[in-house]
Amino acid sequence: MSDFSLTLVLRFKTSKKIFNDMAKVSIKSEKITPSGGIFHVRELFSRYVGPVIDEVLGLRCTSYGYQYSEIAGSLSSVYFCGGDCMEDLNLYLKDVLSERPHTRIPSADTVLRGIEELATENISYTAEKTGNVYDFNTAEKLNQLLIKLLLATGQLTEGGEYDVDFDHQFLESEKYDSKRTYKGSSPVYCLPLRKYFICIFRR
Repeated sequence: MSDFSLTLVLRFKTSKKIFNDMAKVSIKSEKITPSGGIFHVRELFSRYVGPVIDEVLGLRCTSYGYQYSEIAGSLSSVYFCGGDCMEDLNLYLKDVLSERPHTRIPSADTVLRGIEELATENISYTAEKTGNVYDFNTAEKLNQLLIKLLLATGQLTEGGEYDVDFDHQFLESEKYDSKRTYKGSSPVYCLPLRKYFICIFRR
């Protein structure tokens, strides 16, 4: 075979490799998202967290509507993607999150309504000596959910023994119904267990 024939063969093989590489690129989606990593987070959320939420809180609807797991998933996605408020879900994230197959994304208003539905009435306590009235809210169902989630994600084990650090911490709150304390702040109190929160209530 002459040098000229060998050159033709090499060129043909090179052109075929380039064509195959171009074919691989052409089948990829043209949609580029800056928050693609949230898809893996949502996958783990749907597998381990979502079922526990619906089991503890119950079904929010039986026909058409969004379940509490979908509301919680959208709420967490806002903060995982660097959002500042729920309106960011409508403005920046809804189209991105909808790219994940079999994922329904509620609007920001629906998420806020779902959160409001979980609110419970305050419990009032009157001090005997001073007569001062103190309101607090234990949110028992949500705290039960917190324990179940820690168990479901393996952060706690059923039957295990743990040292509970009962510590009231002042966390500043801007809720309209928060009352000032003697320290001048409007707090939410938390009970941490080492690095996990096992109970949260507001006073």
